[in-house]
Amino acid sequence: MNRRTIKKSISDIVLFAGAFSGNNPQKDGLRVLNYHSITALPVSADHYQMTTPRELFDGQMRFLKESGYKVLTCEEAFSAVGKSASLPSRKVCITFDDGFKDNLVNALPVLRKYGFKATIFLTIDFIGKDDSYLGWKDIDELAMTGLFSFGSHTMSHRKLSLLGDDEIIKEIGDSKKILEDRTKTPVDIFAYPFGCYGSFDDRSITAVRDSGYKAAVTTIAGLNSSGDDPYLVKRMRISWQDDTREFSKQLCGAYDWYRLWQRITTLR
Repeated sequence: MNRRTIKKSISDIVLFAGAFSGNNPQKDGLRVLNYHSITALPVSADHYQMTTPRELFDGQMRFLKESGYKVLTCEEAFSAVGKSASLPSRKVCITFDDGFKDNLVNALPVLRKYGFKATIFLTIDFIGKDDSYLGWKDIDELAMTGLFSFGSHTMSHRKLSLLGDDEIIKEIGDSKKILEDRTKTPVDIFAYPFGCYGSFDDRSITAVRDSGYKAAVTTIAGLNSSGDDPYLVKRMRISWQDDTREFSKQLCGAYDWYRLWQRITTLR
């Protein structure tokens, strides 16, 4: 039995246990979806879960629409994280990491179709690097649609926990300044590269806060609730593995247990 099958089996057990006990696993709170590349091609193997076929992405967005989910921008949603006011259920944010060109080519038409907004976390050194990544003109085009905002994903996408203090400050602070100067809009949200336990540390969080960001996202699984640290926002990685059933399980919390596995594997 491979790792993917084991994860699905455990999530089925969690879902069944919740239903059997009468507890709805969908609690009040915010779920943040984490995408990377939206491809026009079929995907049959992607161990790192970095790609989602456009047709599947469309189906996932349709599921949100038909199921009554309200899609918020990160700026709208994260203002409530860390405050005492409760976060109602069926609220999600859509985010993309790295700044792939296909976010413009394949994701934009789908988001426009359903009227959803999203945030792209841009790595400065990737911008215009090659045909795989967005250039500045592409970023301007996305901004003009009114459907996209932008956050920082550092200068070079290195693991922050391995860097010196000065390098951390440069990666986090300089990327914010460059994006703000180029887009002429505030950049208030940050995404830790890799985003898992051990990829960033307290120095990173301090630098994010001191640089003027209002919130930061991780790739740690789970639901975000009122009173949570806005600099440790949890996200659900979505990919080619998430057909409609798996996507719905993600949204109702059947995979929230994976956060514990992420922590255990980091401590090895």
